Amino acid sequence: MARKKTIMKSDILDTAYEVIRTEGFEGFTARNIAKKMNCSTQPIYLEFKNMEDLKKEIVSKIKEYLTESIYTQERTDNPILNVALNYIHFAHDESVFFKAVYLENRLDAVSMHEISKEKLNEVLAQTDEGSTKDVDNLFIHFWATVHGTASMIAQEVIPFNQEDTTHYLEQSLNIIMK
Repeated sequence: MARKKTIMKSDILDTAYEVIRTEGFEGFTARNIAKKMNCSTQPIYLEFKNMEDLKKEIVSKIKEYLTESIYTQERTDNPILNVALNYIHFAHDESVFFKAVYLENRLDAVSMHEISKEKLNEVLAQTDEGSTKDVDNLFIHFWATVHGTASMIAQEVIPFNQEDTTHYLEQSLNIIMK
């Protein structure tokens, strides 16, 4: 009689996701994930062709988290600033995870930033600015400021103060929109 499968693909995905969230990609090894699950690496390789295959599935889980949890907060009356502030809050509140997703360059960086661009595009379509500004141009210029600020906060180069950061982003956005 065949043994009953006790470790499911979803369990592996959840554990691998938690490892990246708390340890970054340094902890993203089959051995480390298996250790967290109290098993051998065999179930991982039964469910996934290789670690790259597992990583691809985790990207979907990360995208879902970003769109459904990170970008849903309303922090100001300005929806463009909300997108930026939510990204920066993510960098501050979950710095290890933020660095793993955006700074370690182990995921598809273009795909990860595309989530932010899509969200920015979505809110621009609902504002007056959306009809007059080129979204790609706005994203390139404004997001350089946003990402730089978030990266410096995640790396604790600068302290995070929402009021100061909001003011700084408002100034930057006003310059770009002119």
